[in-house]
Amino acid sequence: MYAIVDIETTGSSANYGKITEVAILIHDGKRVVDEYQTLLNPERVIPMNITALTGISNEMVRDEPRFFEVAKEIYQMLEGNIFVAHNVNFDYSFLKNEFQQLGGTLNLKKLCTVRLSRKVFPGLKSYSLGNLCDHFGIANHARHRAMGDAKATVELMDLIIENDENHIEAFLKKDSKEGFLPPHLPKATFDALPEFTGVYYFHDQHGEILYVGKANNIKKRVKGHFSNTDVVYKQGLKDKLYDISYEECGDEMIAFLFESSEIKKHFPIYNKAQKFTNAKYGLYHYQDGKGFDRLSIGKKMKGTLPLIGFTSFDRARDYLIELVKKFELDPELCSLPASMMMYFGYSIKTGGEGSEEQRERFKKAIQSIKENSQSFCLLGQGRTHTEKSVALVENGKYLGFGFYETDLAFDTIDDVKNIITNYPDTPDIQRIINQYYSKRRVIQFTTQTHQPNYGLFA
Repeated sequence: MYAIVDIETTGSSANYGKITEVAILIHDGKRVVDEYQTLLNPERVIPMNITALTGISNEMVRDEPRFFEVAKEIYQMLEGNIFVAHNVNFDYSFLKNEFQQLGGTLNLKKLCTVRLSRKVFPGLKSYSLGNLCDHFGIANHARHRAMGDAKATVELMDLIIENDENHIEAFLKKDSKEGFLPPHLPKATFDALPEFTGVYYFHDQHGEILYVGKANNIKKRVKGHFSNTDVVYKQGLKDKLYDISYEECGDEMIAFLFESSEIKKHFPIYNKAQKFTNAKYGLYHYQDGKGFDRLSIGKKMKGTLPLIGFTSFDRARDYLIELVKKFELDPELCSLPASMMMYFGYSIKTGGEGSEEQRERFKKAIQSIKENSQSFCLLGQGRTHTEKSVALVENGKYLGFGFYETDLAFDTIDDVKNIITNYPDTPDIQRIINQYYSKRRVIQFTTQTHQPNYGLFA
């Protein structure tokens, strides 16, 4: 028996949205033998755009039952049946989440009429319920309402059963994987995913990149995205995902570096992190008209080279405060009012703004920043057993990464430059470099000659 289901909700994610309407039609393979329908009070406001789409308003559901009041009836309708829906994981995830919140479980075999339609009726331009209804002449007088869409799905299911060549049986097999895959992603694409370390891309039907991620096991990580609890994999992405591509990196550090660069290059709509983290402020050193050393925070501008960059003014200020305290600088010469520094428990020890002692302190403070701008490369695993990876930093600036055969030796920093691909330096990249500095083999180059210092392997 099939339980053909359609729901309406307040949003696209089961983690945040709630159900506003449920329709269930029990189908014995030939005809509908039972049905159930109800509006639900979602106990939250229905967004205006959802009301415009479904016609279900806050007023309509105000006096309707809440889910827990009808949960037993719904469960009894579904129990022991095959759960069928158009984009099945959407409807199933909402109902499963509702039962879990009540301490129950929902564990049914699933069939997706989108995926089945693609198998049974290949070559159609679109497999949305509306387009399939138009193509097959299925009447739906209540689109985007639960019972109207459920009845249309029943007629579509009748056509699928009539024209099926064992696809339903194959989909229901325990190891088929068809049940958890998004509606438009070919099973062959998922099956072909590798289990190595690298970067992967989710693409829409036009090949545009929707999301970029990294993984030590690409296939396992992608499968994890298809769970209803994944924070990235929302319904909007499910409906848009048509293809997955990938790049092998061999090493986790390289995968992190490459992922960060690719996110900033392609700006995928489903990548929220790492989009807007370029350094916007810098710490600048200059001498005023009286020859006094000064430090100031300013916005980064083309043609200017700060001592160090920051993603926000607050981070730059916090860094400068600690620098002033560490080297006992005059805060007034660092654009920090003495009254503010007193709030942090700091006062000038000795030496005025023009004293030789204060000049020496400034010199040491600036030198400490520059000393952190080292030249080194980090070594890691390659994509094969005869290959290694390398990420290069020169004078504190990340230059890029590359791969080389294990019998290659680096005599100078230029040897490393010849094998890397250049990528932009960003605060996110610097964070990754700092994270792996103590975890990877390090070759440091002396500032004067850029010769490798083999005594500084980490």
